[in-house]
Parts: sequence; structure tokens; C-alpha cells
Amino acid sequence: MPRTSKRKIIIVKNIGFCSGVERAVKIAEENSTKYGKVFTIDSLLHNETEIQRLKEKGVEVATENSVGNTIIIPAHGSTEEEVKKFKKSFKNIIDATCPLVLRSAELIKMMKKEGYKIAIVGDKGHRETMVLQDTAGENLLGVFSKEEDVKNIKFSNKIAVIAQTTVTEEMLFKINNELLKKGHEVRFFNTICNETIKRQTESIEVAIKVDCMLVVGGKTSANSKRLFEVVKKANKNTYFIDNEYGVDNIDFSSCNSVGITSGTSTPIWLIGKIIKSVEK
Repeated sequence: MPRTSKRKIIIVKNIGFCSGVERAVKIAEENSTKYGKVFTIDSLLHNETEIQRLKEKGVEVATENSVGNTIIIPAHGSTEEEVKKFKKSFKNIIDATCPLVLRSAELIKMMKKEGYKIAIVGDKGHRETMVLQDTAGENLLGVFSKEEDVKNIKFSNKIAVIAQTTVTEEMLFKINNELLKKGHEVRFFNTICNETIKRQTESIEVAIKVDCMLVVGGKTSANSKRLFEVVKKANKNTYFIDNEYGVDNIDFSSCNSVGITSGTSTPIWLIGKIIKSVEK
């Protein structure tokens, strides 16, 4: 790609969609081509710009009154109640849930059978966490997003710890250490996505080498926001943007080198636009 400025740009090696989101988008595009229009249960992924692109291709978020041929379960999964409801108004339900989220759900089911209370480490209100809560059912001990959340829970005989796939290891380990004080037996499952960990590590490595850093992600993307927090600790001149227009609000006058990373729900085509904007 030709450069129009002398500013050095370093791109994190693993950037753009993670494999789970890439799979979900591919499923949506293939089915919209096949059926002309398809729906999704909630947003397919947490990136507003990509959602708009998919909408233009015939992929829309279902409402209470939506009916049609095909509806797709998003990358973060769905509850049993949601699937049951939409079966009444759609002929086909296609599951685009990330395999790692499905793995977490299967672990929860296994631990429930063995009598464990389920402790979920993650963001309260996030779709993935809500799906895991639904899977845990009456065995749910709680959802914990910080160490303080653990202090007031009752002592349990058996606890199984499951993590939202996009939390940081630091967050998971700190909360797990507190949960160890709350049970006779605590089983720990590190269900964080390896791609998330790798993205965070590589982003920090780039951040310490450059004058400023850009984190590209959707406004509703929990993993992008968490990536921003991690990178900001490594480089105070870190900026969060959700599209190429965000570049216009940044003063690059003292930045001879710029690093660029992204959340795992950010499309590569959008990153390309941002690179061009930075190069101007």
C-alpha cells in the first residue's frame, strides 16, 4: 500500500475478526445469498459498522414481529427461551455460536450434573454471559466482574469457575483467587479464547514501540473496550475509534510512529480504511 506520509505505521500481526466471528459472518453472508433475506437473534457481532454492511446484504436483527425462512443464532449464542420463541416464526434456525462459547456451555452442563455451583467471570449484561447464566440455571452462584463482587456471597461446598471468552487473564485470576476462599472445592476452567490473549499480548508489544496507538472496535464491543484498557496501560497515548472518521479527532503532530490493533469483532476492510486515513 503506497504511503503519502513519512509516519511509520505498525499493524498488530493478528488483527480483524477472530475465527468465531469470521465463521458467524460467513454463515450470515452465505444464507443471505441463498435466501435473499435472513434474520439474526440480536446482533450477530458487536460492531455497528459491520452490522450496517450486513444489513445492506439482507442480514437483519429480528424483532418480536419478524417472520421468515431463516434466523441465525449470533456468535455469542442464545438462550433456550429465545430459540423456542423464534422456532414459531422461522422455518430454519442456524447456529453460528462461537465453538468456544459452546464449549463453555458444555462445561457448565457437566459441572451442574456433578453438583457444582457455577461462578461466571465476565461482564454483567453481556450476551455471552447471559447465555452462560441461562445454561447454569438454578446452579448459578453469580456473575463476577471484579474481586469485590465475591465478598458477600455465601460459602459453597463445590464451585466451578467459568470465564467469558474475552476477559483478561488478570481479571480471571484475581477473581478466581477470591472464589477459592468461598468453597470447600473449587474447580477452575480457563475458558478465555487464545486469540483474545494473543491479541492483547501482541498489542502491548506494539504499543511500547510507538508514539501513539489506535484501538479499533465497536462501541458495544466488550473485548475491544478491554483491549483498549490493556493497551492504554502500556502507552498513555492510546485512542479508541470505531471507524475511519475517528482519526480526524486525533492530533498526530507528535506521533512519528502509530500502532494499530483491533477488537475481535472489527472487520479487516474497516481497518484498511483507517490505515489510509492515518497515512494522509
